[in-house]
Amino acid sequence: MLSRILAVAMVFAAVAAAQRGGGGGVPSGPAATDAGGWGSAHARFLSPFEQLAAKLKLDKDQLAAAELIVDAAQKAMVPAQQKLVEARKDLVLAMLDPKSGPDEAAKLTAAYTTLSAQAKTLESAAFGKICALLKPNQLSKAVPTFALLAQAVEQGPMGAPSGQWGGPHGGPR
Repeated sequence: MLSRILAVAMVFAAVAAAQRGGGGGVPSGPAATDAGGWGSAHARFLSPFEQLAAKLKLDKDQLAAAELIVDAAQKAMVPAQQKLVEARKDLVLAMLDPKSGPDEAAKLTAAYTTLSAQAKTLESAAFGKICALLKPNQLSKAVPTFALLAQAVEQGPMGAPSGQWGGPHGGPR
């Protein structure tokens, strides 16, 4: 029994050590609380969209326009993500099928690459539209926020917002 407890403890320790950021459970980086300050017992992390808005220091009008852009990009991403899931499935099935040759896998890989590029094009177009909203002093902060936009736009494997991020823009609102 003791060996099982130690084994479970070692697994939890390994998982905890593998997480980036550390901090002992204390919010770091872009964190907010229910009460709006660090003193609240219910701290939560900002969604990717909220982080994007905070890093770019979007004003109220820019925020509203950016929300519309992200919403439209999310809706456009649904069919692209569904096609990517199908392409992944087809590729895996071809790799597992002993009758399938390397030509079939190469053809399916090329199709998947094309679909992935189309999805990234949707993200890039949304990013360009958000950059067009920015004032000159905000543009210098735009490039590092692309990954946050991609997280806000990307959908889960079945076309719904990913459970990892949740919320209408990738997190709780």
